[in-house]
Amino acid sequence: MDCLATTSHYAIVAVMGGSQQGKSEIGNNWQLHTIEYDQADTLFVAPSKDLINSYVTTQFDKMLDLSVDDDGKPGLLRRRQLGGVSSDNINLKRFRGCDFHFLWPGGPTFRAKPFPRGRMDDFDEFGLDIANQGDALGLMEGRMGSFSAYGRTKIYVNSTPVLGKNKGIEALVASGTDERWYVDCLSCEHPFTLTFDRLDYDQSGTPEDAASSAAIVCPECGGAHAPTDKRALMGTGRWVGRGESAVSRSEEREGKVGELVASKRATFRLTGLMGFRPWSQIASLARAAEISFALDQDPAAFKSFDQTVIGRNYVPRDQGEPAVTEDALYRRAKRSAYLMREVPAGAMCLIATIDQQSNRFEVAIWAWGKNFRCWLIDRFAVMTVMENGAERPLRPFTRPEDWSVLHERVLSRSYPMAGARHLKMRIMNTSVDTGGLDAATNNAFAWWHAMVKGDVGSGRPPLPPTALTLLKGGNRPEARLLPPPTIDAKRQIKDAPQAELFVPNVNRYKDTADVRLKREDDGPGSIGFPSDLPQERDGSIPYLAELRAETNVNGQWTREPHRANETWDLYIQSCAVVTRFGARMLASSGCPSGHVRPRMLRKQHLRWRA
Repeated sequence: MDCLATTSHYAIVAVMGGSQQGKSEIGNNWQLHTIEYDQADTLFVAPSKDLINSYVTTQFDKMLDLSVDDDGKPGLLRRRQLGGVSSDNINLKRFRGCDFHFLWPGGPTFRAKPFPRGRMDDFDEFGLDIANQGDALGLMEGRMGSFSAYGRTKIYVNSTPVLGKNKGIEALVASGTDERWYVDCLSCEHPFTLTFDRLDYDQSGTPEDAASSAAIVCPECGGAHAPTDKRALMGTGRWVGRGESAVSRSEEREGKVGELVASKRATFRLTGLMGFRPWSQIASLARAAEISFALDQDPAAFKSFDQTVIGRNYVPRDQGEPAVTEDALYRRAKRSAYLMREVPAGAMCLIATIDQQSNRFEVAIWAWGKNFRCWLIDRFAVMTVMENGAERPLRPFTRPEDWSVLHERVLSRSYPMAGARHLKMRIMNTSVDTGGLDAATNNAFAWWHAMVKGDVGSGRPPLPPTALTLLKGGNRPEARLLPPPTIDAKRQIKDAPQAELFVPNVNRYKDTADVRLKREDDGPGSIGFPSDLPQERDGSIPYLAELRAETNVNGQWTREPHRANETWDLYIQSCAVVTRFGARMLASSGCPSGHVRPRMLRKQHLRWRA
């Protein structure tokens, strides 16, 4: 709060931290101080209109009502407020000596509105470019030019970090004094930062075990500080910024030496261990995230934990581990106990995935088992279609009739069980990548309708809509893993079932798939390969090479030039199908959690037969 005072030379104060750690309370108190003691027009910006409405009605108005004077009487700040509807609404509150504007990011927000003070709440939610005009901080500073000559400008920025390393609030904090909270060990008095890596807990048991064993450990002497020591430990704390070094308070009263870097930006990093949340609860949440990741390899639990609980950008848990190589996958395949076109023990369902190309269909058949274990059991390309008694090349993009070949050559397949070849398993669901071209997408929808309608002439029975999945890869890395499907009205047929299009977040699925590929044992999320995968003359296995055709560059998966990646994409499709029917269906049983499998699907596609 001292840095926000008029007498302070700082122009910007920025705080990064997790949820419910007091970041917004700093801004709230500064606003109330402005109204009562140090009046100046202020612009408050939150990420959206809904959040502005919620903040004004549930927080700001309550603060005005509950503020008390020196005698304890409420309404202190209400008495300073001007009357009239135009002076008291959602977007404008007028007081004697100052106006408060409450708006959300947009080009007009920062246009023709000079303010000496500003506040930006949840800064990372604003985005990096506001209406193609630049970042929010730069735009707000641009509205303060006439006041900056007198040194009267102040901006308070706070946020939970979500944009990634060295972006958004983290970049802003790093550009200022970048102060961190140091405490002294209660045993040896050695100073250390109160960060998550200092928290020790049982990482082999349950979340409850983690909670009961939580303690902060000194990196110097190994002394453990129980949750009951938190108040005493925090009492030794101080902020140490760039240019300063932490020393024991027994050596130096302030607990630091050196000179803080000269900057107009006072910036601070709050961590979850400093806040109201008990260390035991943090340990419990950390262990729960670890267990979740071990089961399904989805980093979502770690992301929310890092960002909202710890107050840092997400740190991949396999960061620094080398990527799995083609040779490692080759050795894994050669050790396999099953062959191509047979279902290994432990499989619970089969999913066929299809990627359409200009002259073929690339196909993979995946067996899925408990705890998201998966096996590749077949991989091939459909290159031709029968026409007038002869085979001709396929043209899936331009000839919708060519899609009819998929029923016979893919959907009708069944595969024998390894060790019991008289038992066969049918395909539960078939997914198709609808492609990016309109003609290709139209053909995919036409094929879907043909499959669910059936064909009386050939005797082909109709398939239930749940036997087919239409997919189109999403290009928004921040989107949900698998958003609800969309209905394309122009591609529907009257009185026919509605064809749903699923748009998975392929970037997130690929993050998960990359972790699963690294698993060498048969544990949760492992991916198995048959021992007799087709090989080239040089001994390489193209289908395994396709699994390593993409690399993660700054959080985005990118295909290397001139490398095929069909098997990789086909696996991602199967992951999306698993999510469609309930991602937990493979965590413990064959049915989606809370989901009743349609009777037609159960009868037609999960049937064992001799």
